Amino acid sequence: MRLGAGLPVALAVASAAAGWGLLGGLVLAAALAACTPWTVAAGRAPRLLACTRAAARLGVLALCGTVFAAYLVPERPALAAAGFVAVVTAVAVAGLRTVPYRRWVAGALLVAAAAFVALCVAVPPAASPARAGLDARGVLLAGAVLFPLLSGLPRLRLAVGSVVAAAVAAAALYQLGPVRLGLSPTSLRDVLGAADAAALQPLLSAVVVLATATAGLAALGGAHAEGVPAIGPGRSGTTVALGLGAALAAAVLGPVGALLLAAALTLAGAAAAAGVVLRHERRAGATLATLATVLSVVLLAGLVSAGAQAIM
Repeated sequence: MRLGAGLPVALAVASAAAGWGLLGGLVLAAALAACTPWTVAAGRAPRLLACTRAAARLGVLALCGTVFAAYLVPERPALAAAGFVAVVTAVAVAGLRTVPYRRWVAGALLVAAAAFVALCVAVPPAASPARAGLDARGVLLAGAVLFPLLSGLPRLRLAVGSVVAAAVAAAALYQLGPVRLGLSPTSLRDVLGAADAAALQPLLSAVVVLATATAGLAALGGAHAEGVPAIGPGRSGTTVALGLGAALAAAVLGPVGALLLAAALTLAGAAAAAGVVLRHERRAGATLATLATVLSVVLLAGLVSAGAQAIM
């Protein structure tokens, strides 16, 4: 569900940074997700780690809001993004913090992804797509922005999600080319137009609504689960406070900014989790935790470098 919610924007950002190298960034993101010890032994996770994880999930919630606004209400993106998060928060306060029938939702999104790939492959590109140069920093940035969509998944789901993300990314790059794919945060609409499938735009909008709503609710539920032990008791009050923070971030940042924020927070959470394992569990998992620390720091460095270059 997070893949379905984030890919509509993450592919554009990763393609703008790395072109076809975004597939290499996807490999880095999947490798870090596989190595990160998201489950830490009870009593060994300090409050700082819990707060970091909660913040990472709130970053994903803000991203869901901005993706929804960019695709469904582009004329009022800030208001729509904040409103989306507010609705998700209200639903969570009402008692629904987990997504019912999540297997059915995931299955529907997989069918949509398969149909998208089949469409892009079946229709030859109208012209030879322009090629973008391969930049090592771009590959790192691509890995950083794709990591929040894969982090925390069990191994089997991670493998399936990585394959699906790679197939969708390769199909979009084949149909539109890396330059055009990276021109707009909502460039998946352009992919459908290039494949003579503009009539399917409402279906793309429906997929975005389904993915962002379910992923946003799951992210807020996860943030609540992490935030209550870290912040203190108070179920509804904690959920409302977390939702307000995510709504403010969604209204201010926009889809690209929210994606970069989610990437930075999730990478920080990965580094913190690996640090806890290295500190307390010197035998089991130490090798993977070390690799996770190195990868998270490298991807964070790539994210910061890209941000500094954009500012300059």
